[in-house]
Amino acid sequence: MRHRNAVTVTLALIAGFCLGGIATTVVRSQDGPPAYFVTLFDTASESEVTSTNYPSLAPATFQPFGGHYLIHSGRTVSFDGQPPKRIVVITFENMQRLQQWHDSEGFNQFYDIHKIAKVKAFAVEGIGAD
Repeated sequence: MRHRNAVTVTLALIAGFCLGGIATTVVRSQDGPPAYFVTLFDTASESEVTSTNYPSLAPATFQPFGGHYLIHSGRTVSFDGQPPKRIVVITFENMQRLQQWHDSEGFNQFYDIHKIAKVKAFAVEGIGAD
């Protein structure tokens, strides 16, 4: 009798974990696909990039919203056209979280339109690497 109860409890636990995983996937998919904030720095030099003080260069501004670097510079190989001096891509759980960061006080205290004339920034939804 004990063996049968142990098997029943074990099967119930396994079923619970499976259902929890399915529910998590469904809830996550309802939030939308992951979103990516892309920043292209088209300045003349690397020192100009760092002097822009753009929010995507300040992790403390986006980390509270679940953002993290996917690309932060690195070697760039150009196949067509001239690449920007620096490329930064920050990934977020979804577009809503990205927009919350973009609308935040932390973002806006770093954002200075006079310093970023040679910066292109945009958001795009994509497919996660799950």
